[in-house]
Amino acid sequence: MSTSFESLRLEVPGTRAHVVGGRTPGSGPLWVYLHGLGCAGSRDWPPVARSAALAGRASLWFDLLGFGQSERPRDYSYALSEQASWVAAFLAREAQPVVLVGHSMGGTLALLVAEELVRAGRPPVALLVAEPNLRAEDATGSAVAAATPVDTFVAKWPQWVESMSSPMYRESVRLADPVAFHRSASSLVRVGQGLIPRLAALPVPVKGYILGALSDEATRETARQVAEAGIPVVTVESSGHGFSEDNPEGLGRAIARLVEPGKG
Repeated sequence: MSTSFESLRLEVPGTRAHVVGGRTPGSGPLWVYLHGLGCAGSRDWPPVARSAALAGRASLWFDLLGFGQSERPRDYSYALSEQASWVAAFLAREAQPVVLVGHSMGGTLALLVAEELVRAGRPPVALLVAEPNLRAEDATGSAVAAATPVDTFVAKWPQWVESMSSPMYRESVRLADPVAFHRSASSLVRVGQGLIPRLAALPVPVKGYILGALSDEATRETARQVAEAGIPVVTVESSGHGFSEDNPEGLGRAIARLVEPGKG
């Protein structure tokens, strides 16, 4: 099923830089997708938006600054808190209720955005996170990048790109700016720990965690702790961390199942 996106170009407040995004018309709340480190919403979300479970839904994606098709200012911090502030300010103006869907770094960012929206009196109707960084143990590639001096990381960027085993992720990383990647990774390592209690306490009607059936033991332990905190966990079969590449239909079903039990 085809899904057409209206192209968006938004200036990030406090900068002269622009992010690229896309929007589909449709029914129900607005499903907002935030991508992971080195990824791009323009590559990751369309296959999921076209899935049978989500077809016909209104949705919105961004390529965050430094990634995908968006601009990559060198004087931007790329801190998750700064990214969360502009995303939340933009979404607070939306007339439709919002469902936040975040993958990996985007899941951690989605939690920060949800907290900002709650403080603004515009809480999302749902927050769904697919293997975000919630514990220090969730940092893998981000920890390696953050531990590398930035000059060294930039100099070795071509080797870093080619070291990615997933073809789809490798091409997404190739589109990213190395300084943006390094600063984002460093922020993610700092922020992405001790977050399960914050996720559990967040006053959002629907919350859920999405786990890949093929993901590693550290990620499965995070999912166990999230479930123990009372948050539903749904597993996507035949998928590891790269849901959009491994099983976009399954990710669509998991998202729908968490928000509308019995329909996914």
